[in-house]
Amino acid sequence: MAQKKIINQQSLNTPRPIGIIFDFNGVLVDDYPIQKEAWSQISRELRGQMVTDGEMVHRIRGVPSKETIKWLSGNKMSTEEIEKLAKKKDQITEHLCRTSPLFHLNIGLEEFLNQVQDRNIPRTIATSSAVGIFSFSFKKLRLDQWFNKQKILYNDGRHKGKPAPDPYLLAAKIINLKPVECLVIEDAKSGIQSAFAAGVRNIIVIGNDERLKVLGSLPGVVKTIHNFTELKVAELFD
Repeated sequence: MAQKKIINQQSLNTPRPIGIIFDFNGVLVDDYPIQKEAWSQISRELRGQMVTDGEMVHRIRGVPSKETIKWLSGNKMSTEEIEKLAKKKDQITEHLCRTSPLFHLNIGLEEFLNQVQDRNIPRTIATSSAVGIFSFSFKKLRLDQWFNKQKILYNDGRHKGKPAPDPYLLAAKIINLKPVECLVIEDAKSGIQSAFAAGVRNIIVIGNDERLKVLGSLPGVVKTIHNFTELKVAELFD
């Protein structure tokens, strides 16, 4: 798929980005197969069938687990049942992450983050993961080399999840910037919608050709990439 170039900032009537906000699942780590398997196990329990790629792209990726469980169950579960199944999903995911060779930093990400760090570019992560499962991932992937764990936005139940604008409004606040001053890297429709609703106008989408074809035309998206080897920090921030 032909890649998009960053749109001229003057045409967007927005400033060139100052900081960067990363989604986690599918962005910092290309864990799509792991997440699909974990959700398929939950889906088989609730519906007797696996989740489809279409459901992953349009309904599941980037959405808080409890909201996904409500949807998969047809809103027929109690709060207690949803809580229990959300914990089970996290346990399945953690087991797969511990055992799967697929759980690693996305291609080219280490060099990209080193460049971001060298330039002292404000950065954070806005994840729909709960603090427990994210803490495991943070440690395993050694993200403390580039991120302050105390300045990351988790799904702690105190704000609305994606696609509401809250995650990116709060993430921008964490790094003392306005959303319009941030570049966001996402892989999910709900995350793109969340960032755009928050006021972000520079959104880069990462994924395979099929997902990029679906997501690349959404409002706010200025570039599509397959991995981080296709990004140059100087081109984004100079």
